[in-house]
Order: sequence, then C-alpha cells, then structure tokens
Amino acid sequence: MENISNLLEQKLNASLSHLMDQIRTVVHEEVKKQVQVEIRDAMKQLKEDFTSTTDFICADQRDLRAEINSKMNTIKALERNNSDLQKEINTLNNRISVIEKISRGQNLELQAVPESRNENLVTLIKNLCTSINFQIDDSSILSCRRVAKINSTSDRPRNIIVTLSNSTLRDQILSACRRLRNSSKEPLNSTHVGITSKNCNIYVSEHLSPECKALHAATRKKAKEINYKFVWVKFGRVYVRKTERTDHIHIKNMDSLDKLT
Repeated sequence: MENISNLLEQKLNASLSHLMDQIRTVVHEEVKKQVQVEIRDAMKQLKEDFTSTTDFICADQRDLRAEINSKMNTIKALERNNSDLQKEINTLNNRISVIEKISRGQNLELQAVPESRNENLVTLIKNLCTSINFQIDDSSILSCRRVAKINSTSDRPRNIIVTLSNSTLRDQILSACRRLRNSSKEPLNSTHVGITSKNCNIYVSEHLSPECKALHAATRKKAKEINYKFVWVKFGRVYVRKTERTDHIHIKNMDSLDKLT
C-alpha cells in the first residue's frame, strides 16, 4: 500500500506538473495576445493623437506665418512712410532756415549791454553808431527791443534786437564795428552806447537763429581745441580759418566740425 501510495503520488505530481505547464503556456499566449492587442490599440491612438497634434501645429504655423508676413508688410510700409516724412521734414527745416535768415536779415543783435529801468534803446543804438562813425536816421530804426533769455537763470543782461530798414544798413553797421575793433586796442564796450556807470565789453552781431547760434558756439569751442585763429559769421553762415594764410572753411553743420584738423 505504501508503494502504491508513493507511485500514485508520483503520478499525480507528474500529471499536476504537466497540467501546470500547459496552463502556463495557455495563459502566457493569452496574455501575450492581449498585450499585443493593447499595444496595437495604444499605438493606433498615439498615432491618431500625434497626427492631430501635427495638423494643429501646421495650421498654427500657417496662421503665424501669415500674420508675420502681414506685420512685415506693415513694417515696410511704415518704414517707407517714415522715410518720406523724414525727407519732407528735412525739406521743411531747410525752408524754415531760409525763411528765418530772410526774416532776420535786417536785424542786429547786441549782447551784454547792461540793463536799466528807464533805458532808451533807440538812444543806445544811436550812441553806438556815433561811436563807430556811422550816420543813421531815426527812420532807419524800425524797432528796438530786449528779448527773453534762453537760460532764465543766467545773470547776463537780455539781448537787444534792432530791426533796421534794410539789410544793407545792417551790414554797414557791422563793418563799421569791425573797423573800430581792428583799429582800436579797446574792444566795443558799454561806453560806446553811452553807459558810463559800468564799463563792460559788449558784442554786436547778426541776429542768428538758435540753430546757427548753437553751431557758432560749437565751432568756437572746436577752433579753440585745435588752434584755429579765426571764427566768424557772415550772412547767417559760420566760417573758420586756421591762420591768415589759409583758406576759410564754411561750417555747414555739426558734422563739418569733425572734418576739421
């Protein structure tokens, strides 16, 4: 009985082992098939999602490209308009500059003349003309006035603008002032306009536009740095000359100063 029991146990174990192997094989194949199906479904879904995403990105890129092209066309149009406007502004600025020169062509500007409460500016101008040996009639002086300071904090007296009857008269007075300055060791000063209470240098020049004044000031500074002896303004134009023997140079704008050596 013991032998039979052992044999039966061996048989059962062998049968059970075989059965378990078959079960494992079947289960493995089923699981494998199930996994393959799930993988195929997942890959299919992933492909569909990827296709949908790429289609969306392509469509978005097309829209973005179209928008960029539209913006680029707008920018180019604005650049053309800006260029045209800049040319027009330059043209208008040139016209304004010419108009300003014409409008100031009959004016003299006196600087650093001391102020007083009861001053008579016409008398000051007539005293100046007497000092430089130039005859002038009252009718030749159309107006005479002080103008506001550019820098309100400056302690310099306000400039005097004199409007004469014609530009020739203005140029003659300027020439007479230069002759006096060149022939006398004493520069123009307040005594030449009849102010004896305070002796200080005064300056008589053309009535320049703000742009020309700025250019004149920059030119004087540059000339001092590079040892140019002469700087002057004539007919609203700034000139320099290095020495008595060199030719004069017309300073048209700030860029011209960079060319001075």
